[in-house]
Amino acid sequence: MSGKMSERGSMQARGSVCAARAGKEMVMYDVPVANHGARVRMMIYAKGIEDQVKFESPKALGGLKSEEYLKLNPMGKMPILTLGDGTAIPESTAILRYLESEFPNPTLTPQTAIGRARSDYFGQIVDAYMSPIQGCMYRGPMEASTRAEQLKQIKFSLDAMEHLLSSPAAPGADTPSASGPFCAGEFISLGDVIAYPTIIFTEYMLPAKFGWKDIFASRPGLNRWYHAMNEWGPAEKVRQELIAALKKWDDDGRWVKVGIEDQVAHAQDDVQFAYE
Repeated sequence: MSGKMSERGSMQARGSVCAARAGKEMVMYDVPVANHGARVRMMIYAKGIEDQVKFESPKALGGLKSEEYLKLNPMGKMPILTLGDGTAIPESTAILRYLESEFPNPTLTPQTAIGRARSDYFGQIVDAYMSPIQGCMYRGPMEASTRAEQLKQIKFSLDAMEHLLSSPAAPGADTPSASGPFCAGEFISLGDVIAYPTIIFTEYMLPAKFGWKDIFASRPGLNRWYHAMNEWGPAEKVRQELIAALKKWDDDGRWVKVGIEDQVAHAQDDVQFAYE
């Protein structure tokens, strides 16, 4: 099934007027391997506004902790989107909502209240429970027990996503919003965009680096969702970008350098890194 987006909403991309006010293009500061930036790129591709956005590394401003960058985001985090008039919008979810408002067609906002709730919850599983600990999959040094506990929480989060997609007890399970394959029904929404790059991370890292079995084998709803997302052009483009960046990490020996490979190879019996 190919990815679908609703065509509801204004046919006029109001943001193109906004971005052009100062005669400048928007600029997105990010790096190719960042999954939060990847969700913003996916939105940009979905809205068809690549020609209005310039992509730059934070190094163009001196790096994340440089004075110039911190003027745009005092938290020193990626991504940031700067508008044509110089306004800076930090944080991926804030940027997504801005782009959804300024470029309303095609829309990624579900029509129904329960659809919007499901979409928000799906994205929140990633933002609240996975993003704060996702470094356990690729950063170090980290105590083995801490890494193991955070990987366990990643498993719980994947299970929560599966629950929303498959369980008759999930919110709105008796409505068209649960018909799938996406988190709010037959159309792709913001929740799908938020979640997808992080699931690329888990698929790439958990089996190969920590010995998990196929993360989708026991999660049929998530499997159906992921393969439907892979058939959507903007998502597939982002997937190719992320996989290429992750392979560069592999080629550079990242998981060896941060100690993960050795930690997994010499794990004590009371430390569990792998799940289904």
